[in-house]
Amino acid sequence: MLEMTYYTRKQCPLCDEGKEQINLALSELRYNDVKMSAVDIDKDDALQEEYMIRVPVLVHEGNVVQEGIIDFAYVYDYLKTHVGK
Repeated sequence: MLEMTYYTRKQCPLCDEGKEQINLALSELRYNDVKMSAVDIDKDDALQEEYMIRVPVLVHEGNVVQEGIIDFAYVYDYLKTHVGK
């Protein structure tokens, strides 16, 4: 199973667009067994402090895959290179 964490917040157009880009990459690669944990940084002061100006942030196995503007091509290439099917 592929497990990833997506740090986000409400009323964040970049977060909404980023989620779409991630889902497109997962669909294109035909990854069906995926657990995507969406974490609202506004519910935790420490997360808000760490990620306030960085969201959205996609994390896989403790590593930041991409932050700010989530790009389909970058996420696709990362998953293809770093994640076994």
